[in-house]
Formats: sequence, structure tokens, C-alpha cells
Amino acid sequence: MKLLRFTCLFLGAVAVFDGASGAVVRQDNSQVPGIHAIGNGGLCVYGQGADILQLFGPPYSSPGFFTMNLQGDYRVDLQREPRTAVWHSLITDGGAEVARQTDFVTVGSDGFVRRIHAQRPFSYRITVRMEDRYAPYEELITVREDMSAAELKNANRRYRIGIAPGVPFYSSYKAPSGYLYEVFTTGSATLVPGAGGDKSWVLNVTPGDGALYVVAGPNERRLAENSAAIASASPESLQKASAKSWKKYAAKQHRFKASNLPDDRRDEFFRAVDDIGVLIKSQQGREGGVLAGIVYHMGYVRDQYGVSRALLALGHSEEARGILEFYHNIWKAYGYIQNAQAIGYPGIFHRHENDETEITGYLVVQAFDYFRKTNDAAFLERILPMLEWATQAQQRNLIDGMLPFNGDETYIAGGVVPRKVMYHGSAEATLLFIEGSSRLLDFVRTRSLWNEDRIAALERDVRQCSDRYRDNFYRDGKLFINNPQREAKVSYPATRPGVCLHPDHFDYFTETYHFKGCLYFCEDCMRKDNSRVELPPVERFSIPSAYLFPIYINAQLLSDSEKRALLDEVVALYRKTGKISSQDRILGYDFGMFLYALADCGDPLAADVYDRMMALRDDSGAWVEYYVDGQPSGCRCRPWESGINIEAAIKYAR
Repeated sequence: MKLLRFTCLFLGAVAVFDGASGAVVRQDNSQVPGIHAIGNGGLCVYGQGADILQLFGPPYSSPGFFTMNLQGDYRVDLQREPRTAVWHSLITDGGAEVARQTDFVTVGSDGFVRRIHAQRPFSYRITVRMEDRYAPYEELITVREDMSAAELKNANRRYRIGIAPGVPFYSSYKAPSGYLYEVFTTGSATLVPGAGGDKSWVLNVTPGDGALYVVAGPNERRLAENSAAIASASPESLQKASAKSWKKYAAKQHRFKASNLPDDRRDEFFRAVDDIGVLIKSQQGREGGVLAGIVYHMGYVRDQYGVSRALLALGHSEEARGILEFYHNIWKAYGYIQNAQAIGYPGIFHRHENDETEITGYLVVQAFDYFRKTNDAAFLERILPMLEWATQAQQRNLIDGMLPFNGDETYIAGGVVPRKVMYHGSAEATLLFIEGSSRLLDFVRTRSLWNEDRIAALERDVRQCSDRYRDNFYRDGKLFINNPQREAKVSYPATRPGVCLHPDHFDYFTETYHFKGCLYFCEDCMRKDNSRVELPPVERFSIPSAYLFPIYINAQLLSDSEKRALLDEVVALYRKTGKISSQDRILGYDFGMFLYALADCGDPLAADVYDRMMALRDDSGAWVEYYVDGQPSGCRCRPWESGINIEAAIKYAR
């Protein structure tokens, strides 16, 4: 579950500069520290300014363990080289240059390189440690100096890091294999033991040129090969190869004319397109799954729907197909998909309540979004058994033409609606089933892939959901995201994974136990005196975000006039209050979905909403998980929210 307890460590303001001109790209959010990702599908690094917050992999579902913090009160100006994940930083002190740095991840071998050209001495504190929640496992991490530095060209200090199997990479999910890393320095950069024991160093930098290398390998042989390959090449050639690889990826990206934007806004738009293309690709593992941001080292089905849409809009159909390949390979091995899956470790799943609904609907719709863009019928036929399973899983959960909520559903996970609605009918999950199944039926019917009885059985369920949709989710012309009537016919499972709903407790457990009604408690809370615990009141919820969803997925069930009426409700609220929601907390993609809907119907309000959405980008070019009163909240460096928003920006700009 994506708990709302993550707080980024803000390390000072970082300005983002245009790589071509050196001019500041944005003023609105220049004081919002962003987190950027650098990755090659195997090794991933999250940075903030000149600091490194996490380094991990391969694979991408690995524990983050490496932090690097600049010592002293310096100004750091950060810029990304256009069309690459090569990041340059300028460190100054009172206007005087201290150093220039360049960060990148190598191609063909898993290594992170920081090149440093220093004018004055300065230092970093490096710590080999995990997040506080994983501190008990730090004894499984060993660090020792490797005295064979002479084997590596120009290396002056060399250390070996070993991480034993069993270290968690997220929540309670433990890596089944260990990790090996080498850290070494060259030139004017030197590692010396720090004051924090054998798992900390000081990186001292003196005037001149130097470099820090962190190299990964799954075993001794591969680590030695990677280290030798990286050390035998000059840092300049490694950087050039990395930039060349990135520009090859960027070359496939659509070239947008942005004719709907004034001249003075086009550079910002083109930069945003480049930012998000790199942000997503940096977080896509070699297996095809995309990380959900710095907090979540797994691939989430729902998140990758918006990511896939963005990749298709950007022109990266190969990467969009890679996401579907990722899930298809897991499905072939295990026969199911759950809320999130490990990237690179088959068989590790992050389960939640009702994993047979909503995410399965996204999976089917995503496949046909890909098909609509590429006309790749052969691929769709190959993954058809997975789509059939996803559809049948939804059918098993239908009650009175309604599907329930998934436990990690955005509104529930974000606290926008309470978790008590879990077994209510879900307007969005039901609509996903209708739309995905309708597209599936068209596909199999035109290619004679199913017999008539099979087609008729799915048509009956789709027809029932469609015919009852308005009665189930509309009241007095207003769309509600939940219908409590479904719960009256639910047979509650004795146990389920998910969140303890005791009034005095909130945490995720791999198993919770049915107390009564919609309430499930953890084992400890079941032992408490719960005689005074009452069932929560039954409520219906209507939120503006849900009004935009039918337009976003191009739902054919609702007429154009019905979708326009839903949009008009959000427009009226926005014109009256200047907000997109009556709540202080909004989803990171709310403005993107609003812009998408406005651009879809040519509403002139789109210009204002576009400006508002673009101003929310942080200074690394990304959007975040949530915003509270306009301020970033939750996970940073998010592909999902960033993907939805950039697709909306493209739709508007064109």
C-alpha cells in the first residue's frame, strides 16, 4: 500500500537550467526541491541537487542503500543535458565557483559515475545505510576496503559492499538474492573513513579533476567484468556513450509543433516533454516494469496505465509494449497479476484488497490503447489469454452490475474517500470493465477468436453493467463514485490482505481478519476489547476527479452530452472557487485530467488550467503524488501523475 507517511528530505533549493541557453526554465516552482532519476534499466539512482538519496539494482526491485550529502552551505544549480539522463551541477559559494559535476549511469555495464572538476576543496558525507524502517537489516550489509585498487586504472581507493539475501526492497518483501557493489575514486576525489563507523566515508575533493564510481554486479565475476570495463574507459568516453544511448531513445520521440501555444511558452512545453520522457525511461526496468517513484520499488498495474498512455503519446510504443510484456511474462508464470509486482524478482507480489478488480480493468484497457495506436494485432493475440483471465476475474466479482473498489485505488489510498467503501459498487472499476470488455469483444469477434457462446456470456455481463450503470451510480443527475447497495449481497472473506481498520490503528498487513461488516483488523487489534467499535455510517461520495475519468478513458457508454455535463460540473466549481476539488488534497494528476477533458472539447478554459498544471512541476520537471493546498505531498519523481499530465499537455499544445 502507498501509505501517506513518506516525507522527502529537503536539501535546499535547486534551480533547473535550460541546457542550451543556461536560462532558468521556470520561476513559479523554483523553490520546490525536486528529485530526479538516472537509470539504465538495471541500476537506478535518485538524486536531489548534488546529493544522492538512493542507489540500487540490478534489478529495480532492490533496496536503496547509498546516500551522499554535500557538506557545507553551498548553492547548487542543476541542469539536465537535453534528450539525456546526464545531469550537470554547478556548486558555488557566495558567487564563486567551487566545482562542476556530471552524473550519469553507464551503458552496457551497471555503473554510476560522478565526474568532478573542482576549483576549491569541498567534501561529501557518504553513508551505506537503508531507510530508517529497514534499519534492523543493516547488519546484512558489509563494507570492506579492497586493497587491489591498483588493478583498476587510476583508482586511488576502492571499497567492496555486500548485501546479503533477505534485505527488504519494499515493505516486507525481501530480495531473494544478494548484491555486490564496488566504490572507487580517481584523480582529485578520494574516499577516507568517516566518523560513523565502517559504513560511512568522507569524499574529499581537491582542486582538479576526479571521479566517483559505484559499480554493481550480481556475482563476483560480473562485478569484476563491469568494474574492469568501466575503469578501463575514460570518464569522458563513458559519458559520451551514455548520452548517445539516450539520444537514440529521444530520437524516436514525436516532434510536436505545439501550435496552440504562444511562442514564449513553447520552450517550456518542449522541455517538459523531454523531462517526462527521460523520467519514465530512467525508471523502466529491463523487464519492462516501471518504478512508481522513489518510495515504491515495484511495478504497480494502475500506475503504469497512465505511464503507458504517456509513452504512446510521446511516440515510445516499444516501451509501452514492454510494460504489457512485463505483465504477460508474470501472468504466464503464475496465472495471475496482483496490485504490484517486483521488477526482476518473479513471484513477489504486493497484494491488496480486491485485486481481481479495477487493476484488471486497467490492464485490458491499456492493451487496447496500445492496439489502437500501433495496430499490432499479432501482439494482442499473443497476450490474449492474459486479457481473458483479467476479464474473467472481473466477472467473478460482479454483483448487480457493479464491481467493488481495489484496496489501493487512488481515492482510497490517498484518503480522498474512506476505506469503508471497499465492497461498495465502484463507478470507475465498473466502467473499466464495460469499456475493456467491449473492446475485447470487438477484437475477438472480428477475428473469429471465440465461439458464439463465449461471446454471448461476456456480452450478457457487459449489457447488465451498462444497462444498470446510471441507476447504480447516478442520483438526481449527479455521478457518485460508490454505491453502498452492492455490499448488502457481499459474502465477506474471513481474511484479506490490506489495511487494519481499527479506529486506533492504521497500517498495512499481509493478512487482516474480518471483524464485522466492512471492518477488518490486524491480529493484535482483534484481541482488543472491541465491544464499543461500531460500523461506520453508510455514505455516498461524489468527487470532481471522478467526473473526468469517463472522458480520459474515452468511455463509449456515456454520450458526449453526458460527459460534457460532468465536465461542466468541474468547470463550475473551478470558476467559482479557483479549485478543482472541494478538498484541500488533490491527486497529482487532477489538473492533467481536467486539462485533457477541456482540450478534448475545445473549451477556452484549457489555457488557464494548462498554466496551473505546468506551474505545479517541481524543479526537476516532475509532478508528484498529491498536492495539499498547492504544495507537493507524498512520493516524488512520479511516472504516473507525470505521464497523465504530459499527455494532457500534448493534447492541448497540439
